[in-house]
Amino acid sequence: MLAAAALLIVLGAGCGSGGKPEIAAGVDACASCNMVIDKVNEAAGFYTGKEFSAFCSPGCLLRNFEDMRKQKQTLPDRSYFGDYSGSGLQPADSTSFLITRHIPSVMGWGVIGFAGHEAAAAHKTHDDERVVDWIGLRTQKGTVDRKVSLVLTSAGMVPDVVEFEKGELVECAIEGRDLDRDLTIRLRGYEEVGEIHIPQSGEVVFVRILASRPGAGFPFFDTASKDVLGQIRVSGAHTREEEDM
Repeated sequence: MLAAAALLIVLGAGCGSGGKPEIAAGVDACASCNMVIDKVNEAAGFYTGKEFSAFCSPGCLLRNFEDMRKQKQTLPDRSYFGDYSGSGLQPADSTSFLITRHIPSVMGWGVIGFAGHEAAAAHKTHDDERVVDWIGLRTQKGTVDRKVSLVLTSAGMVPDVVEFEKGELVECAIEGRDLDRDLTIRLRGYEEVGEIHIPQSGEVVFVRILASRPGAGFPFFDTASKDVLGQIRVSGAHTREEEDM
């Protein structure tokens, strides 16, 4: 009888009503750091096929995700994150993350998930805190694949074209040289990068770009003059089906 009950628990682990995953506080352990999960509202998990892996925090999930990506393993189908306000696990595309140094968080990752942007923004009380989505979290907290140096002059960007591969996280060191004014630039097609302020003084600015969308050319442009300064090209498959071909 006890063996049968134990089997039912194992078969039901990680799956709630309607297939929505559940994590049992004090029972499930983190698949990354092995710590017993005691705060479900900061926990996370993902499915790889039918297998569900639980994590104590968004940071531990991201670390595991990045390890899988680096090793070119099949990436998770669906990811879920605990709502800090207590409404349970939420799909990645419905979760907003507060990146903060001011609220204690599991394992000290400084990442807290919320069910929606408004809820995350309501907990933002310091200028150095940021509210991001899943792509933004990967960009800010992921493992950089390579670094590139770019120079902006009055004539444009050097080099004028930079090649990325889909899925790469690239850190760009951007230097203004012989500029007649400070520049504010944007990367069209990657609006999540936001405005990049390049000082006339030549101070180097570091910007992370997650190449999540392939395309033949995404232009950097001056927000004042609208002039195109240079571009990035992202190679890779547009869909999961293309990746499997």
